[in-house]
Amino acid sequence: MDSSKLVKRGGLVYHLKPNSLFHGKGVKISDTPFNGKAVKHYSSGEVQIKATFKDGITIQFSYLGIDGTVLESSEIIGDTKIESNWNINGQKYFERRTIGGTIISIKRWYEDGTIRQEPFDWEKKTVQDENFYHDGKRPLNYIIKKPLDNVEKKDVLFFMHGHSGHIWYYEPHMINQFDDSYIKIILQAPYELSLGSNEWTWFDFHIPFLGDTTFNEQQINESCEAILFSIDKIIEKEKINPRGIFVGGNSQGGVMACKIALEHPDKIDGFIAHNTFLPVVYQTATDRSKYTSLKGLVINGQYDTTIKPINSTHISNTFLSLGAKIQLKELEMGHEFPKLSRDVINEWMALNN
Repeated sequence: MDSSKLVKRGGLVYHLKPNSLFHGKGVKISDTPFNGKAVKHYSSGEVQIKATFKDGITIQFSYLGIDGTVLESSEIIGDTKIESNWNINGQKYFERRTIGGTIISIKRWYEDGTIRQEPFDWEKKTVQDENFYHDGKRPLNYIIKKPLDNVEKKDVLFFMHGHSGHIWYYEPHMINQFDDSYIKIILQAPYELSLGSNEWTWFDFHIPFLGDTTFNEQQINESCEAILFSIDKIIEKEKINPRGIFVGGNSQGGVMACKIALEHPDKIDGFIAHNTFLPVVYQTATDRSKYTSLKGLVINGQYDTTIKPINSTHISNTFLSLGAKIQLKELEMGHEFPKLSRDVINEWMALNN
């Protein structure tokens, strides 16, 4: 099975049903976890990853170099999981055995095959991270750009990419185009479109019903919780002393920004909704005074045919009715996120300092 036809949901791997493509007719996954073998290829055709699944769980995994040499592997034998890494010369340099997540042995080697006792630097970092997130939960993957003069309180913008995006698309030039007067953090969505695709989504949807977020309300709520958890943990880990916390997003990421602003106005100071629409299902705070200090920037492309500009008007009117302070901007663009948009965001962030 090609890995592009597999998805991971709730910690288990499932097979996409026929005619179920994220860029086609919509997303439908099988009712039972996947059993069998899967592969992923390099663009030049060589096998990059081989894996075997049982009841949706990976029981064997190999990552290969383009010349076919094994670089990483993992295997479950009984109740023991064995993880190994090799150098490009074929020498194993790391092996770890665990039972139920508890490490029972670690072996390390130098490039010449002699035994190494000292942990590798990447091991030390992994241990530090695991100790920090001792509750077992981890924040979403992210990239961050801090101002050079990060000595005083700064506003923080947590920005969410659109459907099928990833954080590295924003690195390095795009994240640098956000102004240096505030801290920028780009969050990566929690759901990968297909196994090993590096294309991520905040929630599945059916085409052509792009605006029907009721299709997978559970994923939207889980993504919302993941974003709020990540905001707290990243601020703590990065030792940020925030003056104001803002959330923003483009397209599908903008849906998530609206969801947070509607349901948790007391947790943020403002939001940015770019070429997006409101979630169909949401709750508002009983105490409307919580919205009076909320600031919002709503941007739409005049020529956007993917998400019609009328959606931005709907967003603006909804928040204005709640008492928030909203600026609505229409730009000469389609459904993209150009530098022009980032210039408008920078100007708005400066005005709201």
